[in-house]
Amino acid sequence: MKNDSVKSSSDTPNPEKYMHWFRLLHEESDPVFFSAWFNLLNDGLGGIQEGVLVLGPANTGPFEPKASWPYKTPCSAALMAAAEQAMELCRPVMQRAGAHLLFAMPVVHNNDLLGVLAISPNSPGLSIQQKNWIQWGLGWLLGHGSVQAGASDGELNERLILLLELLMSSLDSDDLEQAVQTVLSQASVSLNCDRIALGFAHRQGVKLFSLANVAEFSRKIDLVQDLEAAMVEAVDQGEAVAWPGDQDSLVIRDAHRALAERQGNHTLLSIPFIRDREQYGVLTFEWAEEPETDNIELATAVAPILGQVLLKGRNQDHGWLDHTRRLLATPFKRVFGAGYLGTKMLAMGALALVLFFSLAEGEFRIDSDARLEGALNRSLAAPFDAYLEQAILRAGQVVKAGDLLAKLDDRDMRLELAKLESQEAQYTRQLQLAQASWDSAQAGVISAQLAQVQAQLTLVRTMLQRTEIRAPFDALITSGDLSQDLGLPISKGQVLFELAPLADYRLVLDVPEADIGYLQVGQRGELVLKAFPDQPAHFEVSLITPLAEARDGQNLFRVEAQLDAFTEGMRPGLEGVGKVSVDERKLIWIWTRELRHWLSLSLWKWFGV
Repeated sequence: MKNDSVKSSSDTPNPEKYMHWFRLLHEESDPVFFSAWFNLLNDGLGGIQEGVLVLGPANTGPFEPKASWPYKTPCSAALMAAAEQAMELCRPVMQRAGAHLLFAMPVVHNNDLLGVLAISPNSPGLSIQQKNWIQWGLGWLLGHGSVQAGASDGELNERLILLLELLMSSLDSDDLEQAVQTVLSQASVSLNCDRIALGFAHRQGVKLFSLANVAEFSRKIDLVQDLEAAMVEAVDQGEAVAWPGDQDSLVIRDAHRALAERQGNHTLLSIPFIRDREQYGVLTFEWAEEPETDNIELATAVAPILGQVLLKGRNQDHGWLDHTRRLLATPFKRVFGAGYLGTKMLAMGALALVLFFSLAEGEFRIDSDARLEGALNRSLAAPFDAYLEQAILRAGQVVKAGDLLAKLDDRDMRLELAKLESQEAQYTRQLQLAQASWDSAQAGVISAQLAQVQAQLTLVRTMLQRTEIRAPFDALITSGDLSQDLGLPISKGQVLFELAPLADYRLVLDVPEADIGYLQVGQRGELVLKAFPDQPAHFEVSLITPLAEARDGQNLFRVEAQLDAFTEGMRPGLEGVGKVSVDERKLIWIWTRELRHWLSLSLWKWFGV
């Protein structure tokens, strides 16, 4: 037989855990022993809210608390009542006090009642591992000299030392089969056994895992089949099965009797150890001649704990496939096995949702950030160098055609105008005098000078008109605020205002590169602006630019669209979300599209497939 994998050193149980208990046996001070014992018990159970250990002379008493948890803290009345009930019934008692669990177990040795252990764990219930830990702790408790009653000197210590030796030998190797062989061989020598067999759970029965002092064996031989039948018999009854046994007992021993008759051994003892419905095993001891009573008692005492340790090692030794199978087995059984109506209903609902979204179709739409821009953007610039005299309107205001936006200082021009008008009047009189004296040469010179002055007058009057910056059409001022620049010089050609016409916009969509391939000119869409979330507007794609722009960590393509109608209050610069309708597709395809794109790209990047 070959194990599927080799345990790593990190999975190996810590032997120091067992040494703590062993060193505890040699503590001579009773208060120190009981306090340390309770501390180890608390660590193994994952925390105790409260607890008490009551001990006294066997059967007669008086019984009194020897230790409590927390240290030197009296337990509650409810916990003490549970402890008294367990002592009276001489069996474990489990109760609930509100949200807390109360558990009391009598301390019994050789049918003698020595006391009771009562605890309230932090967990809402007690698992099999926690119950095993309590049994383990009580075993070490009985090994201390202050608790031993009626036992021969060193009898309990002998059991615990044997168990410790077997546990320590199981840690000598990282290979599970080698460790099991070492443990079984040492146990067979210590217990004077002819043969020891170990079997673990396998499907619906028990499969033989190892035989003491036998490295390999065939599954077809009768010995293996008989051993597995005896092990199944013990597991099915959930208790130790011995042959020969008490004839008045109701325990079934047919498989053990057949094993003894066919293999010729005198005494058989099969002890099961069970963690849950799928994790269990059996240790079967065989003696060729009638064994000593001490050996049977030692086998009965150490087998359950030793089996649990070997079972844990086997679970850690399994490969990842087996761990995956175990992980999926529980939900699979809840869905397809008996009971668990709630789980079945949830599974049916999840299946219905998957089928619905796999078969149902919906509208596939590409969504992107959108903004409004003016269809025409008109800039008003300074016609000449001047000083700003008035700033009447600014960005964000709506203007009518001819409305005054700003005014430049015209005082210098008016002085120039007055000067030129004076020169015009002077040249006019000189021209009249020259014409009256019939001096044609002088009249020609003056006429040229008069024409020059009149041309300058026309220029100055035109510039005076252009000192008033007026709106050329009904528009919205999208840029320009000169209210803080009064009296400052304005340079020729400097842009003073930018205007966009009212009710004439274009919609711009910023489409990611992953979605641009789905868009075509003429597709319809719907726009919702942040300013008017309850007033959707429809549009049609009119232009798809072939160039991308890097923005906010992604490549975006500019797509332009034309709105069907304009809502009152729309302004250039408003932002929102636009969705372009592509076609009808499966809902599951629509919702997983981005994930599939990412996965496909990642696979290509990593593996080239």
